[in-house]
Amino acid sequence: MLTQDQTRCVLEQAVATGGDFAELFWEVKEERNLDDANGIVSRATAVRTAGAGIYLLCGTRSVYVCTNDLCFSSLMEAARRAAELLGNGNGKPGEIRFRMQQIATPNPVKLLPGSVETERKIRLLRETVAATAQFSGLRQMQTGYFDSDQRVWIANTDGLFTEDRRVACRIRIHAAMEGENGKILSRWSDFTRPAGFEAISDSEATSYFAADFLKRMQVSLRAEPIRSGTVPVVLDAGSCGTFWHECCGHPLESVAIAAGSSEFCGKLGQQVASSKVTLVDDGTIPGLYGSEAVDDEGTPARKNILIENGILKGYLCDRLGGRKLGSASTGNGRKQDYTYAPVSRMTNTYLAPGTDDEEEMIRDIDRGLFVTGCGGGCGGREFSIEVTEGWWIENGKLVHPVSGLTLNGRGMEVIRLVDRVGSRLETESGGYCGASSGLVPTTSFQPRMRVSAMAVGGTAE
Repeated sequence: MLTQDQTRCVLEQAVATGGDFAELFWEVKEERNLDDANGIVSRATAVRTAGAGIYLLCGTRSVYVCTNDLCFSSLMEAARRAAELLGNGNGKPGEIRFRMQQIATPNPVKLLPGSVETERKIRLLRETVAATAQFSGLRQMQTGYFDSDQRVWIANTDGLFTEDRRVACRIRIHAAMEGENGKILSRWSDFTRPAGFEAISDSEATSYFAADFLKRMQVSLRAEPIRSGTVPVVLDAGSCGTFWHECCGHPLESVAIAAGSSEFCGKLGQQVASSKVTLVDDGTIPGLYGSEAVDDEGTPARKNILIENGILKGYLCDRLGGRKLGSASTGNGRKQDYTYAPVSRMTNTYLAPGTDDEEEMIRDIDRGLFVTGCGGGCGGREFSIEVTEGWWIENGKLVHPVSGLTLNGRGMEVIRLVDRVGSRLETESGGYCGASSGLVPTTSFQPRMRVSAMAVGGTAE
């Protein structure tokens, strides 16, 4: 890491020709990966990356330059190049006086994964796999262990100097299973903990995860296709929060608002959803994958209420997005690593609990869909989400599992039709969201909820 005097010189060089703000982002990341296929470790890798990025703003114009050459002279050259690209004439840099910002991480670490011997990680994988031995029809099982330890330092011309450390461990299972009808299903899932190895070292937890994953696959092998149509849809508590991530999370990011591509543009203070809907993004929740002390611009993470009782209250902003919208950053300037410029991204996005009866949501439906698991999706003015697990409802009862489905619609239209929200809030393990600033860790969760009518894409004729 540069000294404070050297950091000051780099930032002053960046704004010397007219930028009004400059930021230096410095990163060192260590990642380890083990792959086990049918009891044999096939790959073990360790990767260390280090680099820095210089972010330069002038009004609502921006330039980002990055390098993996971390010597002082190279960073000075990168700063000069950024200033040249912005091309704003003669600047008048003021004196930069750094203030140290220390924010406690919401995800503390007791045992750094880099300090744990490889043999212990291999043993964890094999104990996890052993829990699946009793499952018939299992044709192939691959497991992977991953850990990452990312340290970042952020300094800017406003005088901010801060750092953060983000550590995570993860077990991934990829299985192929054959049903009694000859159908073969291939699926993967992650067990993720945003903490040190202490959070994943207990094979009882990972074994339960593996066994539950295969039990759900067995149910899915009995699934039947349904026809496309518009029906009431109940989404279960937990990971079905992907619905909120796709249908209105991305459209509430300032990058979409500033571009005019979101249907939520210009609707602050207006009713945009059912009064049952209170949507929150909170990067401070302990133990969740999307939590962090500060975002990738050094802004402290915080709780942001986006929609309250159906009323649009705010957007998710990074620094540049906030400038474009005339507001401050909300602590959502995020990016995958030093090679990306930050943009507004979600952290932990969830639907707040309500008061409705969970069983009544299903009992009250003549024909409809109960979704218990969601896969990937895409969002915007319209969204589409894969249903990985679910049940068809007839006369208020679950009659058979379903497969090959998607949920589709326009975000604002669908969230106006939320007519039930339960009281039991469940979180999820977490995953990655991919967008213009790369892959960032997020969680998306909710209590059980119901949409009175939603378009369902099926495969039955």
